[in-house]
Amino acid sequence: MPLKVSYPDTVVSQGFIYVHTQTGARFQAITVPLLRDKVDAYVKANGFVLNNEEFEDNICRNTPNCVCTEAIRGLGDIVHVVLNPISKVIDNMTGSNLQGCGGCAQRQANLNTLVPL
Repeated sequence: MPLKVSYPDTVVSQGFIYVHTQTGARFQAITVPLLRDKVDAYVKANGFVLNNEEFEDNICRNTPNCVCTEAIRGLGDIVHVVLNPISKVIDNMTGSNLQGCGGCAQRQANLNTLVPL
């Protein structure tokens, strides 16, 4: 699941950091909205498309001391959050691999598409 910035208006020590995945360009700003403005201008000027989920996930992975949580995108993520601890217990007891189920991941994505939040 992608990460989401928990407190986008909070200032972190060195500012929030975004690293553009295709070019490696690095952006920094004291709040997420200011960073978004910088990155938006860059991607528009260079013909790229900015994905909202990827944007926040990228910030979470590149900014030290940034508080992030897993983003809930839809019903599939809610089902995952509820059932994942149960599947972990079953995996530990039986040696199965329910947590790594590819079909489960596809159903999660389908449910997120059908019932987004």
